[in-house]
Amino acid sequence: MRVIQHFGSHTLRNVLLATTVICTPTYGYAASGCAPGSTCLSVTAKGAPAPEPAPFIAQCTGAFPDFITRPAMISNGGPLFKLSQSYPSSVPANDAPWLNIKFADGVTGANSYLYALRDYAFDGMIDADFKPEANSVRPWFHMPLMNYGPHPREPVHGLTSERPVTGPELGVKPGVTIHNYAVGFYNAAGAVTIGQVLGGASPDLTKAQFPQGAMTFKILFSDATPNDFQGADILDGAPQWTIATAAGPQLVRLMQMDVAAVDSHSPTGWVFGTFAFDRNATDASPWRRLRPVGLSWGNDFGFTPADQQAGKKLTETTISDQAPAYAASHLGWAGRANGPVDNPISGCLSCHSTAQLPAAPITFPNSCATDAQKMLWFRDLKGTEPFGSVDASCNPITTTPPPKPLDFSLQLSVAVQNVMQFGDINPCSPSASIMNIRVDDHPGEHPRIAR
Repeated sequence: MRVIQHFGSHTLRNVLLATTVICTPTYGYAASGCAPGSTCLSVTAKGAPAPEPAPFIAQCTGAFPDFITRPAMISNGGPLFKLSQSYPSSVPANDAPWLNIKFADGVTGANSYLYALRDYAFDGMIDADFKPEANSVRPWFHMPLMNYGPHPREPVHGLTSERPVTGPELGVKPGVTIHNYAVGFYNAAGAVTIGQVLGGASPDLTKAQFPQGAMTFKILFSDATPNDFQGADILDGAPQWTIATAAGPQLVRLMQMDVAAVDSHSPTGWVFGTFAFDRNATDASPWRRLRPVGLSWGNDFGFTPADQQAGKKLTETTISDQAPAYAASHLGWAGRANGPVDNPISGCLSCHSTAQLPAAPITFPNSCATDAQKMLWFRDLKGTEPFGSVDASCNPITTTPPPKPLDFSLQLSVAVQNVMQFGDINPCSPSASIMNIRVDDHPGEHPRIAR
């Protein structure tokens, strides 16, 4: 659910200017190696045209690139990732069965809500190997423009890098680092907002509000091998994919699934939850051996580790009684819901509440010395409220212009930041306008988000 990159936040000055990329009848140079029926372009890592031999290849099957990658990463042949990007214009009716479940009704309510989201996500997707174009039950969509920077989409399954874990965390052997990857999906209601924000000549951040019924899920995989753990292999029997990496093909196994839904019954407008793979589960499909870890509909503002140690209970989070042991011992700050791959100083809903432009630190930095300072990350904000800015000493500051909220979507933050702050180019629609935010002071304080 979260990318772990710690960075402070200074004032972003001089919000400037729309510069139009010159459109030619054919953009750049043709390249080879992409899927049949797609347009294959030779580009730089930022999406600009480049002569052959191609430093990077962009595959275009629609208005946005499926991926931008080095040619060597698609040289082995086989199926390639296709971005699902035919974003609908209207929200489907009666397509959110979880809204009838009382998520705050104890463990029973939380588990029921989580399983309803999981089963809705899996309906047709397991059989389709999580390729939306092969799912005949309901449409699913990807977030576009997650193709740039140090952690772009890989070209086989469309995964991006998540937070790595170094032992002894999560039972990994001390000093061993495992790398984790994920791909996210939005239902039709959520995809309406994606199209409204990103479907024009430049991003329209005023449209960044997801409607009731919007739901998103993300499946996370790890390259951990059985030998990487101090004890039993916690991923024994998990579904496996082979993805493309700079080092070559890599086998990865399912560890985690994150889910989130817009729900007006929540004080934040959202409900976030997470699952972990349970090697002891006996479901016929290994995908369904995911077990709920926890559900959050608020950030439990004011609740500290001291409260947890005193035996007090969270009121806006429920931890499942079905969580596998390794996940139950790896919760978020003061016991908030969090997944195995996620940073234990955060929480599912907490880090997503930082989604805005310009980027905010998604977890509290080391400069936050007191619980009162850290509590800035655990407010019950609405999706229409920006997280705000903090200085290097962990103090809230006012910036001009104020940050623009992105309604709890860190993936939308990635897409918007790529084109609006870093000036990355969409090679499949080169006439699009690119908005740049100039970071005159401390540009390193606003690195790329990776989700």
